Amino acid sequence: MDNDDRDMGPLEVYKEGTNFLSPLLDDASEIASEYRRRRNDHDLKSVHPADAHAEEAKGWIVQRPGKRATRMKRPKSHERLLEDRVWCLFRTMGYGTLNGGNFKISFAREDKSQGRKQIDVYAEDNETAIIIECKSRAERGRRSLQKDILETVALQNYLRNAVYSRHTGQKPKLIWIYATNNILWSAPDVERAEAHDIKILTENELQYFETFVRHMGPAGRYQILGEFLRGQKVPGLSDVKIPAIRGKIGGETFYSFVTTPRNLQKIAFINHQALNHPDGRPAYQRMISSSRIKEIGSYISKGGFFPTNVLVNFSDSPRFDFISNTENTDPNLKFGWLTLPSKYRSAWIIDGQHRLYGFSHLPDHYLDQSLFVLAFEKMAVQKEADLFITINHKQKSVPKGLLVSLLADIRMGDADPSTALSALASAVVRALNTDKTSPLSRRFALHGVPAEPNQNLTISEAVNGFRRSGLIGRLAGSSIAPGPLTGATDEETVARATSVLNSYFEKVRQANPVRWERGRDAFIAVNPGLRAHLGVIAEVVSYLSHKKSLDFQLLKPSDFAAHVNSFCDPIFKFIRDASDEVIREKFSRKFGEGGVKEYAYHLMRILTDTHSDFGTEEFLRWVEQSNSDKIDEVNQFLMKLSERMTDYVIDTLKQVHGTHRLASDEQAFWEIGVESERIRRNAFEAQQRDKARRKPKEAYLNIVDLAEIVKQSNNWSHFEFAFKNPKPEERTGQKYYLSWIQDFNELRNIAAHKNQLKTYTDEDLEFIEWLRAEVSPKFPL
Repeated sequence: MDNDDRDMGPLEVYKEGTNFLSPLLDDASEIASEYRRRRNDHDLKSVHPADAHAEEAKGWIVQRPGKRATRMKRPKSHERLLEDRVWCLFRTMGYGTLNGGNFKISFAREDKSQGRKQIDVYAEDNETAIIIECKSRAERGRRSLQKDILETVALQNYLRNAVYSRHTGQKPKLIWIYATNNILWSAPDVERAEAHDIKILTENELQYFETFVRHMGPAGRYQILGEFLRGQKVPGLSDVKIPAIRGKIGGETFYSFVTTPRNLQKIAFINHQALNHPDGRPAYQRMISSSRIKEIGSYISKGGFFPTNVLVNFSDSPRFDFISNTENTDPNLKFGWLTLPSKYRSAWIIDGQHRLYGFSHLPDHYLDQSLFVLAFEKMAVQKEADLFITINHKQKSVPKGLLVSLLADIRMGDADPSTALSALASAVVRALNTDKTSPLSRRFALHGVPAEPNQNLTISEAVNGFRRSGLIGRLAGSSIAPGPLTGATDEETVARATSVLNSYFEKVRQANPVRWERGRDAFIAVNPGLRAHLGVIAEVVSYLSHKKSLDFQLLKPSDFAAHVNSFCDPIFKFIRDASDEVIREKFSRKFGEGGVKEYAYHLMRILTDTHSDFGTEEFLRWVEQSNSDKIDEVNQFLMKLSERMTDYVIDTLKQVHGTHRLASDEQAFWEIGVESERIRRNAFEAQQRDKARRKPKEAYLNIVDLAEIVKQSNNWSHFEFAFKNPKPEERTGQKYYLSWIQDFNELRNIAAHKNQLKTYTDEDLEFIEWLRAEVSPKFPL
């Protein structure tokens, strides 16, 4: 919420002395009451029944009428919802001191004047104090936070001193956070925040933290603090020495020791796919399962224990002091004292997250039980991820979306070019999704976190789109041929692609922000649409490369984007101005590869109004045939010929074999004239599926079935005249000459599904003219 520093005169003085932070809640019952109020998405109050009507005029709604009091509610504003959502997160994390309503920090300036600053959320314990500013938009979009950040920076020292004044002993670590909702950050604002150690908590991270802490409870706080305080010392954990064994396995240094869940939870960190932190660490872990956590907790509370190791990777080399050499003679194993790392995020969990956090909901004394740990020292991130896959691949199948996302961590630069290309595409998608300035930020569904309505894009579909577009490269035998967005290294490719695509899709978003944010309901920010736009960008690059002799691989990302965005301006205007009905007509119901192609063709067609020669030959043929009355006539001819052929076969079978019932209760023409059990069964099943207008089963014969029926030994002589039609290129001397039926059936499918992306080639049209001259006259009209 927007708050200003205001001069308030002398600081308030209470009996116990000067109170610099007020109001603060540290009573468990008060915090519980405040939590119940804040987690509700409505404000609630009771009024006298006579006042209810006046309150309704102010936006309040009667929730429960009564004789003495009427219970009323009113939806909270989006600013309040964000503020309360963040407050509830830190309460769930176990913070025992939190702000009350209308909370302010009082402070003294260098000139001795007094001031106050309203703070949206404040949380404190013995180790940390967290000051949070909440900023929100009603609709997702851009908003400058420059003024707000600069104000926070100007007051940081004053507010820090005010917080420290509450603590006589060790000062807490201070964490500054900007929590935002529906705000796409600008790059300069991100840089300002980072320069002054202000952490950014968007709805993307908030969504993940809420899910994690909901499963974990207060034990999950160190996972979150690890994000904010990475590399800093954990208070109270220095100089914790434990006996350990050091050795080597597979070329990796390891330590085997026993510690407590209390100690390990403070330094542990799990880079879940749902968080997908863009810091180069592998994000291979699935989200913690709350049901497994509860099962393990129940097992431990009944006296259970785990004789197996929790597997971790120390991010720094720990201190290890040998015992005396006379007792330490084994050349492969050394015994000594390990000083446990004391930094946040210094022990990355490879395997055993559920065993470690199974203690999270148990009483405090359980945290001092023994836990077996095998810790590697600075293992390479790819090897770390490979080890996780090796351990877990037989225990539970990895979902496809998670597997595709994992490629960015474990298969970048793979020897197999196809795998390497998919891994590179996965890395680009991750960058787009985690970039706080990107219009595609948090638009992709993440495994383990409940998706919100506009998180309807999937990583696997986007990766497929990159592969097919060729923008970041395409397979060329045993190597990858560079694409227009390819950089000198994989890292440069990711940065280059992210820059260009952010620019392009920001134009799409700005064209109609409402449609962009509505996701699948508006048919713009959808999987087929994303893939179609990638394909269109590739075609625009190809066209401009030819027409303007541009070498896009040599262009700076800003120039690359400028050329493409300028050319595609008609698309952006169409998305801005077209009615919902037109958008739905062109872009809805687009499934599969054909749907993606059709979506792309509709986008490309918009561009042909200004560039008539734009597009592939197949696309231009689609445009021509979409506007052609001749094609409509061809479609009608093929469909009518199909009906005439089917009727001719059925009528002839009835004349030859009769319609009387046999012992099987089937009519003779059906049982004798159609010997194939497969054909009869398929026709019957098709009949049963047609519940709307069920016809006789013989009406459900396929065109390809007719070829098998007519050449049946007891039928051929009756059909030879009509069906024996050698094509001009066929060799002589054959018995049946029925290959034309297969060709006819393929064209008939185009006519029957004219809404799909299928067109007639010149060869197709020549064959149709042959059907008109040689085949059609043999079947009665």
